[in-house]
Amino acid sequence: MHSLIRRTATLALALAIPALLPAQTAPDLSGTWTLQVDKSDFGPMPAFTSRTDVIDHKEPKLTIKRTVVSQAGEVTSTLVYGVDGTPYKNTIGNNEATSTLKWDGSTLVIISTLTTPQGEVTVTDRISLSADGKTMTQARLINAGGQEIPQTMVLAKQ
Repeated sequence: MHSLIRRTATLALALAIPALLPAQTAPDLSGTWTLQVDKSDFGPMPAFTSRTDVIDHKEPKLTIKRTVVSQAGEVTSTLVYGVDGTPYKNTIGNNEATSTLKWDGSTLVIISTLTTPQGEVTVTDRISLSADGKTMTQARLINAGGQEIPQTMVLAKQ
């Protein structure tokens, strides 16, 4: 009987410990961020000429005003999300993207699905901040037509 009480007490304590730890707060991604083309890796795809993200982040709401300049021209998008696992629809260029966002520790994970004339594309972004908050790294994996294309975009806070 004492062993059952001891095991029950140990289990109750183990379950209570996470509740006693301070909740990890999500990093604030707010600011104006510019792509560092020379520090980024676009894989086999053409590099952007430039990219600027103006981010307003008030957890769980996240709004990104993104301007990308590439060989194809300039595309400006306003992306509105919630970091809550709910699907959000946004238009990027001529394509509609459905995205869900969640935190994996201090890394923001965005999984987006786009339907393009070439077929469905899934993009997984893992966004993290440097310890000093001045560099944002976007590790991207594009899955299109059975191919996986990794990219890394490095942005500096202005």
